[in-house]
Amino acid sequence: MQRLRFVLLCDAAGLERWHLRCLEELEDVADLVGVVAGESGSARCSRLLQRYATRAFGSPAPVEGRLERLPPPDEAVDFVLRLGRVPVPAGLAGRGRLGVWRFEHEAEKNELPFLAEVYAGTDVTQTALVATRDGRELVLEHGVFRIDTRSYAASRSRIESAIAGWPARACRRLSVVGLDNGFRERGPRAQAPPLPHGAGLVGFTARMATRRAGLAWQRFFRHPQWNVGVLDRPVASLLQTGVYADEEVDWYPLEGTAGFLADPFAIERDGRLRILCEYFDYRAGRGRIRALEYSAGGFSSRPADILSPSRHVSYPYLLDLPEGLFCVPETATAGEIALYRSDDEGESWSKVAVLVPDVPGVDPTVFRHDDRWWLTCTRLGPQEDAELWVWHASDLAGPWLPHALNPVKTDVRGARPGGRPFVHDGVLYRPAQDCSHAYGGRIALQRVTRLSPTAFAEELATTVEGPRQGRYPIGPHTLTPVGDVVLVDGRRTVFVPAAFRGFLALWVRALSRRPPRMR
Repeated sequence: MQRLRFVLLCDAAGLERWHLRCLEELEDVADLVGVVAGESGSARCSRLLQRYATRAFGSPAPVEGRLERLPPPDEAVDFVLRLGRVPVPAGLAGRGRLGVWRFEHEAEKNELPFLAEVYAGTDVTQTALVATRDGRELVLEHGVFRIDTRSYAASRSRIESAIAGWPARACRRLSVVGLDNGFRERGPRAQAPPLPHGAGLVGFTARMATRRAGLAWQRFFRHPQWNVGVLDRPVASLLQTGVYADEEVDWYPLEGTAGFLADPFAIERDGRLRILCEYFDYRAGRGRIRALEYSAGGFSSRPADILSPSRHVSYPYLLDLPEGLFCVPETATAGEIALYRSDDEGESWSKVAVLVPDVPGVDPTVFRHDDRWWLTCTRLGPQEDAELWVWHASDLAGPWLPHALNPVKTDVRGARPGGRPFVHDGVLYRPAQDCSHAYGGRIALQRVTRLSPTAFAEELATTVEGPRQGRYPIGPHTLTPVGDVVLVDGRRTVFVPAAFRGFLALWVRALSRRPPRMR
């Protein structure tokens, strides 16, 4: 593609570390032809909070070495990239044919980014890369991220790391769809909570300490225990009401606290369900795949481990095809998305192909739609709950091609796959995990409105939540229709001695690695 040309507008005081990474990635696909530096005001908060932020993120890097590359008055550019809160000079506003690009959280108001959300303890925040052109504002990239209410530095670093590549990604997308075809106009923006007047470091530190103490108590004494069950309802009924009663679910009779079951998938044979799910062993600290059987009389056989490699494995996504029975489990820690086949109705499995190599795919979900195979997943790492990646192929064995807009979506409220997609009244629905409050909080049923190798769009149809007063009140985070029933999972919190010992060992090791204090 033809390389775009851009001018950088930044604060004369310097560029932040994530700004530098943003420029490095952008200069791989576009040419920097000039730099304009201006002045912006200081952050509107206490000086101690400003010093805390500077200590956490470092001082801005100087831009003097780049200031000599100012653009000649008549030189054509494609866009202006504004980094920081410096105002846009009047002569620069209409310079680029693609407008002025800016990150929405770097508004003119002088506040430390995302500090108010962390201070208030909100679940999520959002930002966007916006292009202003001819009086219009177009959203080039948009993301919704979970806030770590226990650490401002962790929250801000994770978000800025995720968005640093957005300008480069927008340039690549422009070559595929064009500015007027692939980007929507900016709508009303959700306002962040106001930072209280006079908010200072002492109160902020006290809030962080209280929240961290609460997390430590939970990790020591309250541990997640998932279980799988069969919901006696057709999946289409969940589109009308996303809440079901505990008595509608036939839960597996889970015993003890040594481990848990999650991520159920199944095939139906002669009125019986052959269920594959993850069994997580707290003592081993990893998952393996376990087989169960279910019929009208309930769960009728003892579980059997059928896929237990040396690495963690989960989410055994089943494909019952005329060519045979296949499974695409999550093997993210092995750094690949692999296809397994069974020749004995799921009793044993062998790996037959690697669908996507060198990709640590999380919850890989494979389905056929519009005469094409599709694979959706997130990727192991800081954004494994927020960034949706898509591949497509004409044949299950591949070759699998990446979607032109990867990642096609950044939204912690409904990106990560959460079960088997299904079609109702000619519309494709995709179960996704809503991790906005916490991992595994509930299912967001997404109505897919556009799906092609160069386009993707979906909208929230409804959310599915478990019975809050039930035996497993949190979740589900996997939803799999099988005939006229739906497989679900749910979570409760219990004390698990093995988990307590594991976290205690991690805590002791962390303390031993701390550097000694200087006297």
